[in-house]
Amino acid sequence: MNKKIYDVVIIGAGPAGLTSALYAGRSNLSVLVIEKPNVGSLLMAHKIENYPGINNSPTGKEIYTLMKEQALKFHAEFINATFLGFDLSGENKIVKTDKENFMTKTIIIASGWAKNSSKKLPGEGEFLGKGVSYCATCDGAFTRNMSVSLFGKGKEIAEEALFLTKYSKEIHMFVSDELEDFGDESLTATLKANDKVKIHLSSKLLEIKGEEFVEEVVVEESGFINIYKSQFAFLYLGTKSLKELYGEVAPSDENGYIITNDSMHTSIEGIFAAGDVRSKNIRQVTTATSDGTIAALEVIKFVLKKENLKAQYN
Repeated sequence: MNKKIYDVVIIGAGPAGLTSALYAGRSNLSVLVIEKPNVGSLLMAHKIENYPGINNSPTGKEIYTLMKEQALKFHAEFINATFLGFDLSGENKIVKTDKENFMTKTIIIASGWAKNSSKKLPGEGEFLGKGVSYCATCDGAFTRNMSVSLFGKGKEIAEEALFLTKYSKEIHMFVSDELEDFGDESLTATLKANDKVKIHLSSKLLEIKGEEFVEEVVVEESGFINIYKSQFAFLYLGTKSLKELYGEVAPSDENGYIITNDSMHTSIEGIFAAGDVRSKNIRQVTTATSDGTIAALEVIKFVLKKENLKAQYN
């Protein structure tokens, strides 16, 4: 767990997220932007001719680069990571990623259009809730005396595997990296010393199989296809839909987009949504930057109000 408490963590580095980062950073808030490299509608745009004040038909990547440079100028931090979920149980919110977890006072969800987060692996949707899970700490108690598998990389999967050692009889960790290094030497050593845990490197999940519940996982390992018995499959691969990712913090419309009010507020205090991830009629770069501006200004007000209240009672 990163010990720093950010004023705002922004999920997504498209035009909405970068605009929010610029406004929040310029107001001296501590800002972290979680981005996935080379992903997003803006980066895929071959030419943009309808962004006010920008001539010569730049590519989306060129506009992205300019926006990011502005945010960096005002000390926004960036990390390339896959967002996995939230922990909202404490005073500060926790944003979970495959790299590490981050504490924050507020969150802006700006992860873009649903097409970027709705791809499923074969069997994933079919067995969701029937052995497929995205949270070992949520569902670990159901795995007593079972063989289970985890897929992903980074410290998050290692911590989840360690939690499962309390329940599962056999734990296969399928890691996409080539090294047994989860960013924590002590955690890595603990897992390697546990007889229940087997770590598979250079692995890729191809399919989840079974009848009524999960029974097997098909995995590619260093060019070979292997099948393992597994009664649970815990996935940390960024394959959740928008509704699965954000359903705990905001209601969604029939297409899975987050419903907010005009000030970008979700149903949870201190959590906002901006850009194409929102339920709305028009999705353009200009409307995304507008949303990002509003969300950031609401965050600034929220943080200042909380600080003033704390000062009054201290």
